[in-house]
Amino acid sequence: MRHSLTLPAVAVTALSAVLLAGCTAGPPTASPTGPVTAFLESLGGGYGDQEAYEEQHRRAQEVVAACMTELGFVYVPTAPVKDVYRGPDGSAQWESREFAEQYGYGVTTSGELYDEEEQVDPNDDYVAAMSEAEQTAYYEALYGPAEEVDPEEAEPEDDGERAGCYGRAAHEVYTENQIWEDPTVQAFLDELDVAWADLADDPGLRAARTAWTTCMVDAGYDFTSPEEASQHIHDRLAALYEAAAAPSGTSEEEPDSGTSEPDAAAMAELRQEELALATAAWRCRDTTGYDAASRKARFELETRLWDRYGAQLEAAASGATSTAG
Repeated sequence: MRHSLTLPAVAVTALSAVLLAGCTAGPPTASPTGPVTAFLESLGGGYGDQEAYEEQHRRAQEVVAACMTELGFVYVPTAPVKDVYRGPDGSAQWESREFAEQYGYGVTTSGELYDEEEQVDPNDDYVAAMSEAEQTAYYEALYGPAEEVDPEEAEPEDDGERAGCYGRAAHEVYTENQIWEDPTVQAFLDELDVAWADLADDPGLRAARTAWTTCMVDAGYDFTSPEEASQHIHDRLAALYEAAAAPSGTSEEEPDSGTSEPDAAAMAELRQEELALATAAWRCRDTTGYDAASRKARFELETRLWDRYGAQLEAAASGATSTAG
């Protein structure tokens, strides 16, 4: 059982929107950094920063270990999970024509781009030697007791204790910067969500999207945006995995639990579809100037929001840092 500790959900939502929206695959392309993006990145929290992530993971694991010791258990801190990016071969860089031709969106080809380090939990042998009752007590101490959630009731506020030692660590390490609770920041994030949803109405971006769609129709595709095209491949891959996991047995006595991996032929077919679609989408983005229009619209959006909230956000961040010591 592996759990991870994360930033507050609202922070992740904002960071994801600002840093990743508009990218067809992989890390953001080199482009002028908007003031909102720069501000959110300056807050750290491990998002998009491997060193910061590893440092927070180390501190959180120390809190978990100390907490478990207090409760009478042994806990050895775990190492952070890493996805090692190998990078594309040759001249194929993210967002380039060469990348689209070789790797598509990096969906079915992710195994060619990343190596996920195998996670070994140093506590496995210790837990395996316990009785069933001892294991139950161990996991309740680690993650908190299982709770039945009534969908009609509001979720209780997390005070850092309800979710066991992991909850305490999350509360102490990942929410120590109270900027996310500042009313100004909440108002800013609410407006950011709305503004991002309305970005499609930007005149320049809307014109570029129309031109891109027309280009794609000429290429034999029916998508209204580059994001819709890439999402189509993600959805197709998810469908293959769902089909592979679905029971296929016809006998009640001998049910078939399904397989864990999609059919190889179906995956190969989807890979070819991905490469063809990503290449066509790239060519249409290139010929219509879609990427430049998207970057311009995003930068202008961030500038407008920063002109309105910048000074208040910097003051909130400064106050939170002082409070955290």
